[in-house]
This record gives sequence, structure tokens and C-alpha cells, in this order.
Amino acid sequence: MRIVAKIAGASVILIGLQGIAYAENASDNKKEKVMRFSSLKVSGAQDNNSPQIQAMEKPGAYSSVGEDNKLESMDSVLRSLPGTYTQMDASQGTISVNIRGLSGFGRVNMMVDGVSQSFYGTSPSEYGHGAQPYNQFGVLLDPNFIIRTDIDRGQSSDSDSVNALVGSANFRTIGVDDVIFEGSKLGVRTKWAYGNNGIGKSGMMAVAGKTQTFSPEGSLGAMFAVSGHSIDAHYKNAMGVSSNEFGTRDTFKQKPNSQLMKINIKPNDFHDLELSGRFYHNKFNKRHIDSYDYYLKYHYTPFSELVDTKLLLSSSKGQQDFENRSMGVLGEGESKNQSNAIDISNTSRFNYADTDFAFTLGSKWMNTGYRKKISTEIEDKKVAGEAIENNRFAPSGKQDIASIYSRLKIEHGIYTADLALNYMDYSVKGIKPACEERVNCFPQGETQLNLKERGFNPVILLSAEIIPEFQPFVSYTHSMRAPNAQEIFHSNDGGNSMNPFLKGEKADTYQIGFNSYRPNLIVDGDTFRLKATLFQTKIKNYITSNQYVLCIEKRMCKMDGTLTGEEFAAINTNVTAVIYSNSLTPVNMRGYEIEAHYDAGIFYSSLAYSQQKTQQPTSMGATYFGDSPASQLPERYITLDTGVRLLDEKLSIGAIVKYTGESYRQHPDATLDDDGTILMKKDDKIPTIIDLYSDYQVNKNLFIKFSIQNLMNKNYSDALNRMNSSPMMDEQNARTQTARGRTYIMGAEVRF
Repeated sequence: MRIVAKIAGASVILIGLQGIAYAENASDNKKEKVMRFSSLKVSGAQDNNSPQIQAMEKPGAYSSVGEDNKLESMDSVLRSLPGTYTQMDASQGTISVNIRGLSGFGRVNMMVDGVSQSFYGTSPSEYGHGAQPYNQFGVLLDPNFIIRTDIDRGQSSDSDSVNALVGSANFRTIGVDDVIFEGSKLGVRTKWAYGNNGIGKSGMMAVAGKTQTFSPEGSLGAMFAVSGHSIDAHYKNAMGVSSNEFGTRDTFKQKPNSQLMKINIKPNDFHDLELSGRFYHNKFNKRHIDSYDYYLKYHYTPFSELVDTKLLLSSSKGQQDFENRSMGVLGEGESKNQSNAIDISNTSRFNYADTDFAFTLGSKWMNTGYRKKISTEIEDKKVAGEAIENNRFAPSGKQDIASIYSRLKIEHGIYTADLALNYMDYSVKGIKPACEERVNCFPQGETQLNLKERGFNPVILLSAEIIPEFQPFVSYTHSMRAPNAQEIFHSNDGGNSMNPFLKGEKADTYQIGFNSYRPNLIVDGDTFRLKATLFQTKIKNYITSNQYVLCIEKRMCKMDGTLTGEEFAAINTNVTAVIYSNSLTPVNMRGYEIEAHYDAGIFYSSLAYSQQKTQQPTSMGATYFGDSPASQLPERYITLDTGVRLLDEKLSIGAIVKYTGESYRQHPDATLDDDGTILMKKDDKIPTIIDLYSDYQVNKNLFIKFSIQNLMNKNYSDALNRMNSSPMMDEQNARTQTARGRTYIMGAEVRF
């Protein structure tokens, strides 16, 4: 209630701007305004407000998807986009986006309403090696709140590209105008869904109001939404085997609940202010999870094309409280992360002769910190201290990122040049414990580490609208990301396992492709759109973890098959450490992506095709300590969504066909190659999966949905599912396939 009171109080204060707004409006009416606008490009596309269409019309590797009406999971929704995947982990309860084979904070900038997310989930596991917990970056977000998802792969998008090595994913949540019908002042929107086979039930209600105030152009709006789920602990695969035999426990039963509040204050056409608070709570898998996110957005657009200013202030906090003895010898534990950010930018638009210019200059600052509290029931103080210090649980540290970004967009006739430059300066701080006396390391004693680096990141994107059917683009992007606290302060062996020389990753990405638009392709009134992209990315200083052991001269030697006879003879296996370090050889990723959309009204079809080679070094920490899992994508995957619209296009009946090519998982029994790295093991063949769905817009107030997932009840395991790499999956058989069997889901929406 204190949180609600704070936001409500802030809104009351800001409503006091009404007098100022009226004064400004009155003053403006006394002046004659002369406005000069840039040239306007009109598109003949149908339904241009569709997120999918908007993304397909932009030059570059962009994809978007609107609100899911097919009762698919967020994993399925994201995997239906080209070059986009997810890291599945039933023990986490988060959304973890994978772009072109990379995932995690810094590699992919995951955002909610433009606010970067830094939650690092730690989940107790009985299935990991040595019962170590599973760890993963992810977004704590109720799917009922999501109305749009935007994916950016491989090019710069202003502040979204800060500390984002290969791209970004932004989830937009429901707002005032998504609840209220046009022309109404009040609105209510509800969602309800129920599914068998472990899906459970969920419901959401949003109430909103909006009224004209302050001035003839002004308005005041507010929305409050609540959502809750009841999710079963177990499900059955296509063989009818319960998941508690291969990946879940009774503690997986959960009832997450979320609240979302937004207040929009618009004194006039010049000013637009939005306040938001989003809260998430769950008791799940021997831990309590709480998340609190706040932001303030301000948009200033006076009668000048030289001023288009945006300001974003945000604060996010996540907390996990662990039950006693939920993680081996540790007692009760607590893990916290907090992130604060400021992002301000201005765009100036002007023209010269027949050329239009748009220049954006902005700055983003972000501070992210992780800290923990742990205890143990070990009575011996020395042993207890060693157990706490030499433990992988929730590494602590603080990361500061400051950046200045700029963009110059030049449009002349059919040609566009998009030039961007991003300057990033980061520091990562934390405590490094003293190393053992029998180990030589630097610094030897306890010290405060402060790793710093800075760099420029140029971007160029060139495009041309030659004809609607052929609109080519080509781009080059240099990007970088800071190492995370979890990589630098990895502490399975205290100070021995920390690397004070760890560098950030850098990537060079080249892309070439084209957009295509063709109306009346087969029948009058139909539309066909296509986006094809070829990409290649080269990553330097790729961060991975390897095993080291004490050998001669008190040195920690890397177990990579290069030890000399003298070094091997001196090995002391009582002192081993998993250390994060930079790969000496660059990591190369390449592939191509195709997205196509055809709509003839009564018939529609969408296709997403991805083929890539994204092999990268495996991580020893992922196997032995449950660190962020392997993220290598399947060699190819295809999603086809096709259907028909009947009864004046109010009834839709369709099918989603999912094909997955060869996929790999980190070897469950930690089999090593000659270089001492863990091998990737080829997954069992994944069959083609078909989901059926139907939805019916009864009237503007009622919308009903129905879905059958895994229609043919195929027995398989999803690619990049954490369960597939647990030790018991070394010899995976039909009984331990981890994908859900045939499942029925129904749902409805009511609006008024």
C-alpha cells in the first residue's frame, strides 16, 4: 500500500501542472505559429498498425509480434520469430530470450516497456550435478500483461543497443488505451484461461479511466491491472510419464500474482508523462520471489521539429529468499539485485534541398548491483566460513554503465543512410577474497576489484526503396558488452576462482537483406510481405568458464590438454577452480533468416525460417555449478502459421506447424574433448509438431479462444530445455522426453 500511496501522491502533485498547462496554452494562442513539416511518406499497406507489419517494413533484422490470441506459451511465441529462441527452465519461472545463439544480461538486452531487466534467478535443483542450483538471467513478467514484443537483431537502436552484444527484446505491457474503447471514458478488460496437463488456470482484470482535462488537447488517464495463475507442479509427456520422474518436484506448484499500475498525464499536445509500477510475487521451488519495477517517462514535443525530447527514469528490484537447507550445506539465503537507470535523448528533424535529416543525441546511465546473505548450520566456525566463501551461490558485485549515443538518419529520394555512434564506458566492482597461500594469484590478498573499459561502437545501415518488391538493405555494427558480476566474482573456490583480468566481449556483425511488398499477388485485395536477411557475426574475447588445477610453482593450470609432463606430474587435485576467461580465438556465427506474411482476408499464412551455425565454446560452470546454460541454436527451425477466417472474419481457425532441425545440448555426463572442454551432445530427433487453434469474436465485448497443443501427441524433448542436460539424461529414453504431451486450453476475454 505504501507503493500505491507514493505513486498516487506523485500523480496528485503532477495534476497541479494543470494551471501551468492552461497558462502555456493561453500564451501559445496569442502567437501566430508557423510550422514547417518534413516530407511525409504514405504507405498503402493494409493494417499498418500491426506490429508484425511495422517490423517487416523497417530496413534491418527486426521482428515484432502482437498480443497472443492463440493460447501459446511465451516460449512458443518467441520461437516463432526468425533468429529468436528461448532458454527453457521450468524451475525458474522467467522468460529468457536467445538471439542468434546468445542469451543473458549484456548479450541480449531484455526490456519491459523499454526498461532493461537484470534479474538473475537461482533455483534449487535436485537434478543438477551435485544438486547445485540452476542459474539464469530472465524477465519476471506475467504473460497476461504482454501486448507486444519487439526483437532487434544485429543493428543499433539508440539506447536499446547499450550493453547489447547481438540485439534486444522489448516486451510492452498493457496500458490505458489498451483497456478503454475509443470514445469511452471508462473501461474494463478481463482475461481467463484454463488448460489440462499441468497448464492450470489464469486470470487477469484491468480497469482504466481517461478524461479530458487541463486543456482541450489534454487528458488524464489511469489503469490498474491484476493477474494471477495457478500452475500445477507436474505434467505428462506423450508417453503419459509424469515430469516428476525426470525434471519437476512437488515444490514446482505455484501461484504467481502480479499487479500493474499506470498513470498518464497529458496537459496538452506538448507534454506527455507516464508513471508506472509493476509488481510480481511468487512462492516457488523452495524460494520466495518478489520483483518491483517503477518508471517515469516524459515526452516533450513543442511546435519545433528541432525538439523531440524523451526522458526515462527507472528503478527495478528483485529479491529471492531461500528456505533453510534448500541448497546443500547452506542454511537460509537471500539474493537481491537492483538496477537504476536514466535515459534522455532528443531528436532534431530538418531538411536541406531534397534531403531529410533526423539527428538523435542521447545518454544512458545504468547502475546494477547484486548482493547476498547466506548462513550455514555447520558448527565449526572455520569450516562454516570456508563453506560460505567457497560457494557459487549468487555472486555479489556492482556494474556501472555510462553511454552517449547518436544517430543521423539521411533520406534522399529512395535512399536512406542510418549512421550511428555509441560510446560506452563501464566499470564492474566487487570484493575478491584472498587466495590460498599455496596458490600464486594477483592480487594475492583480499582486495576491491574495479574492472574498467570503454569504447566506440559505430553502426551503418544503408537501404533503398527501389520498387515495392525489392527494398534492399546492408548494415555493419560494432558492439560491446561489459562482463557480469556473475562471471568476474564466480567463487566456487573463493579468490582462487576469480579473474581480475576478464575483458568484455566485442562483436562485429554484417547483414545484407531485403524487404518485399506485393499487393494483389493472387487475388484482388491480398498482400504479401517478405523479409530476408543474411548475417555473419564475429565475437572477440568470448567469455566462457574452464577448469583449472594447482600445478607447479603454485600456478593454476588450465586443464585443456596442453599440460607438459612436469606440470601434469605436479597436479594437486585438492585445489581446483572453475574460472571465467576470454576465448583466445574468435567465435563466428552466421546464417540467414526469412519471414513471410500473406493475407487475403479469408485466408492467411505466416512463415518464419531460420538457419544458422552458432557453435560456441561450452562452459564448465554450466555443467558443474548450474551457471547460465548452453545456448547453441538448432541448425534450422521453421514455424508456419496458417488458417482461415469465416463469418465476416470473426471466426479464425488455424494451425501452427513447428519444425526443428538438429539440436544439441551440453553433454549431461560432462564428457570432455581433447582440449578439456565439455562436448555438445546431439539431441534425439525432434518431430514436426502441430498445434490447432480457433478464436471467435462474438462481439466487441466477448472474445473466446480454444487450442490443442501437440495435436498428434508426439513424444520429444524441446531444444534448449535445461532438463535435457541433467545428469540423469545421459542416456535419454522415451520415458524421459521432456516436452508436454497433447494439451487442451480454452480462454476468453471480456471488455466493456
